Amino acid sequence: MTVQQKKPLMRCLGEFFGNIAKGVKTDPAAERREVARHVSEKTEGDVTLRRTTIDEIEIHSSDEGSD
Repeated sequence: MTVQQKKPLMRCLGEFFGNIAKGVKTDPAAERREVARHVSEKTEGDVTLRRTTIDEIEIHSSDEGSD
């Protein structure tokens, strides 16, 4: 088992404000939902191959489509 290192305070603050900035920039009209997540994993010796497929639905507001 490996020992996890603690993140420095400045990195935590950067991630915090980065998430806030991302929320401000994100368009609230487009809603995204995760429908399914499939994970397949194959191990051969010291190598592990992992593939993750995420199915999402994006719902746009109705006034975006009309020109």
